[in-house]
Amino acid sequence: MTIRRDLHALEDAGEVRMFHGGAGLAASAARGAVFPDDEETEARRRVGAFAAGLIKPAETIVIDAGPTAYAVAQAIPDDFAGCVITHSMPVLQLLAERATAARMVALGGELLADRHAFVGPTTEAAVSSLRARTFFLAPATIDARGIYAQTAAEASLQRRLIEIADWVVLLATQQTFSSSAPARVACLDRLTTFVADRRLPAQVSDALRQLGVVPHIVGSDPMPAI
Repeated sequence: MTIRRDLHALEDAGEVRMFHGGAGLAASAARGAVFPDDEETEARRRVGAFAAGLIKPAETIVIDAGPTAYAVAQAIPDDFAGCVITHSMPVLQLLAERATAARMVALGGELLADRHAFVGPTTEAAVSSLRARTFFLAPATIDARGIYAQTAAEASLQRRLIEIADWVVLLATQQTFSSSAPARVACLDRLTTFVADRRLPAQVSDALRQLGVVPHIVGSDPMPAI
């Protein structure tokens, strides 16, 4: 009975798969972590959980590539019955293994290995015929002048995804403000909502204030309302 109880607990956590007469590793556990834990893991989980709380039960959403966007997919409630559009291979795999009523639209194309995501002309062509209510955008970096990606291909795709969404929710952790990236995606005026794990740099905060975008701070270093 103790073993059976422990196995059921592991199954609930997604580590094992129960079957008649035994148990084995779940497919996700056998593959290993797509995005290994690092010093930003808890921050991403907080940001992802808050962002997922903004999702309506049956809306169409777009989820970006990368570990912070993946955290949003992890936090999507089981009763979500809307549609998820994504070019992130890990997000597709995660949602395919979950027992939800959500529909998935996969944006295929050329695989960007470090982001585990598809980009390129094929991906962008698929985007042109789609529409979404909310795009959860996870850029490489951001400053007061705009939003940036590591490659021109990903920047181009993110611009297309911004264009098809009614709302753009930017996801940010400390790394988003401290790193550098060369490919410009868009100006901050394309944002609807900003979710970060800590106080924003002063220049970014000032730029958002002028645009009327109020950031949501979900970390241990809260920012006064602006």
